[in-house]
Amino acid sequence: MVVKYCHVLHESKIRTTGNLYRIAFSCIQRTPDRGGYPPMRHLMIKGIRQTRLETARFDIGAACVGMLATLPQAVAYGLIAFYPLGPQWASFGISASIGSAILFGIISGMFGVNPFLVSGPRAVTALVLASAIQIAITRGSSAGDAIVIAFVAVLAAGIFQFVAGLLRLGNAASYIPAPVLSGFVNASALLVLINTLPTALGSLTPDITAIFEPDENSILFFAIAISLTTISFQFIAARTIRFVPAAIVGLVAGTAIYYIGVSIFPLANAPLIGAIEFSEIWRMPILIKTTPVWNELSPNIDIVITSALTIGLLSSFDTVISSRAIDARTARHSDVNAELRLHGLLNILMGFIGFLPGSGTMSRSVAILDAGARSRTANWASSLTLALSLLIFAPLVAALPIWATAGMVIAIAIQAIDQPTFIKLSKLVTGKFPYPRVIVGDVLISLFVVAIALLFNLASAVCVGVLVSVILFVLGMSKNPVRRTYLGSRIHAHRQRKVAIVECLEKEGHRIAVLELQGALFFGSCSRLRSTVSRCLETGIDYLILDFRHVTSIDSTGSEALRAIHQQCLDGGKHLFLSSIQPERRLSPNKQRSEPSSSSSPDQRDHRLKPRWIWLNLDANGVIKAVGKENFFAETDAALAHCEELLLRRFCDKPDRGIHRVFAKSLLLNGMTRDQITTLGHKAQRQRFKKGDLVFQQDDTCNRAYFLIYGRMDVVINVPGTGRQKRINTITEGTLFGEVALLDGAPRSATIVATTDALCLSLDGTDFAALRQDHQDIVTRLLLNLNRILASRLRQANMMISELEQ
Repeated sequence: MVVKYCHVLHESKIRTTGNLYRIAFSCIQRTPDRGGYPPMRHLMIKGIRQTRLETARFDIGAACVGMLATLPQAVAYGLIAFYPLGPQWASFGISASIGSAILFGIISGMFGVNPFLVSGPRAVTALVLASAIQIAITRGSSAGDAIVIAFVAVLAAGIFQFVAGLLRLGNAASYIPAPVLSGFVNASALLVLINTLPTALGSLTPDITAIFEPDENSILFFAIAISLTTISFQFIAARTIRFVPAAIVGLVAGTAIYYIGVSIFPLANAPLIGAIEFSEIWRMPILIKTTPVWNELSPNIDIVITSALTIGLLSSFDTVISSRAIDARTARHSDVNAELRLHGLLNILMGFIGFLPGSGTMSRSVAILDAGARSRTANWASSLTLALSLLIFAPLVAALPIWATAGMVIAIAIQAIDQPTFIKLSKLVTGKFPYPRVIVGDVLISLFVVAIALLFNLASAVCVGVLVSVILFVLGMSKNPVRRTYLGSRIHAHRQRKVAIVECLEKEGHRIAVLELQGALFFGSCSRLRSTVSRCLETGIDYLILDFRHVTSIDSTGSEALRAIHQQCLDGGKHLFLSSIQPERRLSPNKQRSEPSSSSSPDQRDHRLKPRWIWLNLDANGVIKAVGKENFFAETDAALAHCEELLLRRFCDKPDRGIHRVFAKSLLLNGMTRDQITTLGHKAQRQRFKKGDLVFQQDDTCNRAYFLIYGRMDVVINVPGTGRQKRINTITEGTLFGEVALLDGAPRSATIVATTDALCLSLDGTDFAALRQDHQDIVTRLLLNLNRILASRLRQANMMISELEQ
């Protein structure tokens, strides 16, 4: 049982061996040794050791892939950074880049927050460093002075990153939309592919346009064959071979084909990685070794500042975005601010020693993930493997053809393309997606980000992508904020009223309108709200209710729109009411705030202490003062009931007072003679209730019906699982309630509470049975009238449901 459970855990791809240890030994402790089963613990430990070995095997293989992906890039970045100084500085540039890949990679891999974010030198920061050196050389600085200026800029960039991490500026990455992040991943993969493609085609220059030139040396078919062999074997191995990383298989296959070809046929020789002197990497720190030239910084401080800001911004941007993308792929959540602080300290160290600045890299991170990395060991081990390869396998590394390594990098770039976005795009092109409108916006934003990245750079692409997403969001939110509109003739307040009053409300209720608002009331949606209100008032509305139950936020423009609507209602003799806005009940800051009661639950205390931002915004912009607090209602039902009372005073008869007039106007006694009413009155029991009294509770067993002479009752139900109660209706004078229990004898479905002093007539099941035996004509008339009452309530409920479902 335990072994099977651990097998299930292993199949679920648990990455953390420590968790597996704890779960496994917990299972062992709970499983007593029984006779006949002594090998249980042995089998368990064996399974754990196998899992540990398997994790180590995957991590070592992924580290080798990471090393092979890092080496050619590090060589290229070193050549790029020190290109302005001439070929004599090539070995210095390569050692500075590889040193950064090793030292930066090991430390960030061991102590970084994101265990799968591989960090090291980047092409974009190498270009900025080359630009700083070029400007310094143009101004007349020597090579040594230019190098000092460049590495001081790297040190200052590290300080900038560290401060950004302390100020938690990395949290801004959480506001980057998913389509923009997908476009960043795809653009990174395409940029790596485009930059590597000329080398894979055998071009003598790194420019992609060179492959279209008629020069016979621009494209070598032998180079294409080597690159395609590497790519093909890498993809085949990814599907068939599990115990060896696919990138190594592809690289070995491409290298073997190359050496077989050049040894048998007179084919062109490929440029090789070449020998890299490990001793050149560990040198005296630049900023100590070249101390006498610090005086050169003063006239070139602008180069230091601009380069530092650029490198700091680009490095921070790459680190944060790459970490976020890796988190999305591995279902993790890393603290990007802690990552920024660590990278800032490391770049300070890189500038002091004289290594290239580092940042998080997507291509190398994806390489180790695709190779099966299980823990952070694969991360720092890839940099350690790079150092060991230069010490132990230097001849093998030096003999690797660039064409094969280019093919490996291209295969990794293709695998890094975001598959969900590619599938969505293919379905849109082929028309296989049934509702293309759902995904077309996300796909277009991703493609737009990719296009901007290819034309300009990744930083500009993400900034423009976020800007486009914000614009589309504002346009989407600027739709009509009115969720639904209904009239008082169709929807009534939760009050059980006499039939005559209900008929009056159905006749004159069109003068009441309720507008359910939704989303955010801001500058993009207020114009539509005012247009909808104007059209509504032109139809003869006298009482307007704005329901804020689904409103998420409001800005000053929204508050000004409400003030304008209120003034429009005043000018037209209309009345404006606002509902479902929680008032801010906290005391003013200069008064001592009362502590929450110890008997209150934590949720209730937290809810009470939360600021009610909509109310605060309305108060700050004078809306509450203009409209009047008396016109704010906690619930829309209460506002609707208030409007109905105002309407009834204008168009309906005055309310009946006295028991005789209530009986005379009651639908329950419709068609009865005076003698029948008198007989029924003798059977009924008169009951008085004070405000707050319970008439009956939910789930009580009772078969008594009540007729309310005067007063008001609330119908309350228990909300399951919350311990709270909710009012669902209000009973007014002249109405019948509790009649269902009289008919079927089932437990009460709700609680009735007297909200005012009230007088009721009640009839229980025993009296009703006696009445049915002695006065069948009265019971027949009662049942007929009761059916009419229930039919009227059902018709009204159906009307309200159909209206609310629109």
